[in-house]
Amino acid sequence: MRCVMQEPCEAVVSAYLTSQACHRASALLIFRQINITIRHHEGLRRDIDRLIKALSRTDSARHVRRICIQGALRLNVEETDSDGQATNWLKACGLEEILVDDDPNRIAARYVVHDEPVIKRSSEEDMAWAPVVSLLQAIPHLEVLVYDCKNQFPPSLLSTLHEQHPQCKLYHLTFRFRTLLWDVLDPYERELATSPSLYRVKVVCTPRDSDGEDDFNLEAMMELAVGLAPNLKEVIIFTIYAALASRYNRERDSWKGLPGFSSELMGSLTSLSFIGVPDFTSPTHLQNWARHTDFACLQHLVLGGGYNGQSAGLSGETMEWVAQNYSFPRVTTLRVTLDRDDALAEKPHYSENAVSFFRAFESLEELSISGPIDSHIVDAILCRHGQTLKKLHLRPFEDLTNLSNGRDRRDIPMEFTKDHILQIQAYCLVLEDLAIPVKRNKSSASEAEIYRCFGEIKSLRFLLLNLDCSDWQVCRDSTYNPQFNNEDQKPVEYREFAKLGNLKETFINCAVDEALARSIWKTISQSKTGRPLERLKLWTTGGGEYGDSSKLCTDIMIIWDLSRSWLIERVPRDDQDDIIVRELGQHARQLSDVQARDSLEDEAGQAFRVLWPSKENSKDWRDDWSSFPLEV
Repeated sequence: MRCVMQEPCEAVVSAYLTSQACHRASALLIFRQINITIRHHEGLRRDIDRLIKALSRTDSARHVRRICIQGALRLNVEETDSDGQATNWLKACGLEEILVDDDPNRIAARYVVHDEPVIKRSSEEDMAWAPVVSLLQAIPHLEVLVYDCKNQFPPSLLSTLHEQHPQCKLYHLTFRFRTLLWDVLDPYERELATSPSLYRVKVVCTPRDSDGEDDFNLEAMMELAVGLAPNLKEVIIFTIYAALASRYNRERDSWKGLPGFSSELMGSLTSLSFIGVPDFTSPTHLQNWARHTDFACLQHLVLGGGYNGQSAGLSGETMEWVAQNYSFPRVTTLRVTLDRDDALAEKPHYSENAVSFFRAFESLEELSISGPIDSHIVDAILCRHGQTLKKLHLRPFEDLTNLSNGRDRRDIPMEFTKDHILQIQAYCLVLEDLAIPVKRNKSSASEAEIYRCFGEIKSLRFLLLNLDCSDWQVCRDSTYNPQFNNEDQKPVEYREFAKLGNLKETFINCAVDEALARSIWKTISQSKTGRPLERLKLWTTGGGEYGDSSKLCTDIMIIWDLSRSWLIERVPRDDQDDIIVRELGQHARQLSDVQARDSLEDEAGQAFRVLWPSKENSKDWRDDWSSFPLEV
């Protein structure tokens, strides 16, 4: 088990060590949140006792407002997680540190609703949580308990919340019913589901699980939101297709309903998120929820999103239908994934439908969009919401499939130019948080000029730049005909359209080391007006993408090593401009290096060596490359 306080910034720690007065002021920030990761029950009491003693010694228990518990409590040390082989794809790729706002699927491909019995009060498993109960009893002013453990929420913790912290909000991020198919719902599951402490719920559900059992957790959540859980305000629905479920080809059983549910009542959720497979971003699904939930009360809305690394999004027709049938007058935070949905038939009105959809919302303060977007959509968003936007995340992408309905795809992800950045600057006067792609152009002066433009966004404090190294023109633009010199004009052996020059440009663009990261930070900071930039993330992506689906090829390991991502943070001190630079996803990259090839004898390796000859006494090609300096 691991217990840590919320990670404080360097300035807070310094103040904490300076004097008794500073100690008291800083302790409030350092101890405000406690994060607990549980792996097995051995040592749990010892570690919690140490934590309670530390809080007592520093008189800091009164400062704790939030406790986050994650992991899995195993009674047998030799047990392993049943879904241990189902690695979180974001974590495996090192992107969990970058895409912190994403909600990845953490469930194994095989999914069973009733995978374990309901936890019993005073059982061995329940009693194993006694140390955490002691911690909750030692905290006088707990406001939020975040529970993200594989185990079902234990009765002892629920009783402690009700008795010791009746005003504490429970964020249950692994919630689900296990006994919905029983004749009578398990009493404890009903008690947990209707608890006045329950405030936020995330539930993973599927139409049918891997054992052929129907899963009615989705229907149950709709009814809970009506008022059976009196203080439930935030619901996250993560819908999956369970492996092997297709073997059971039959109609679903009828849903019996939860005891006490009344269809005449209407829920008043403030936050609703639909993530997962495409069926659950359809008009029918939204209609079902509208019967139970007053969309006019929503303040936060998520429509579509990641499923095992893929995205299920709203089609143009669905966006048009939503705009015509519903209003969201109080929504200030919107996260949406879009989908052209034109594999079987052309959808010429997609852009107009998207424009109507975003105009249907009032003044948004936070907006995140993934999927096909164009200048018309961006113009409509900035005109409608620019004056109020504090956060804007744009992640354009297109379907890599080359053929749809017998025609060649020509869609290319939107490229943001200098004029687009200046347009954002002109419209978004209070923008603090921006995520946007920047097309890499071999560290040229024109690329550097785009970085400088970000400095003119006066309120900007947090910036995530997707350093886009792709070149979709190679396969998608019929007029594309670059004139490379000499050998660079030669076609790449394992690519249908790319030339050796394209491959070299890809390597140059993907080569993002610490020196280049610092240079980009410096270029933005030197031109920054208004508030100083506090954090910059650089996410290097797209290497080897040429607008077709043949990405896995012999150059992939070179691209993987070159494409590094970085976090740069300003040290919060007034007397100097120190920064902290850290590579993101470094652990995942180093693990892949173990399996990476050591020789560079093929065509890709030869192209690499033209750009970066072997250094004297070099033992590994990974130590030979460096970024091309930014032209400033």
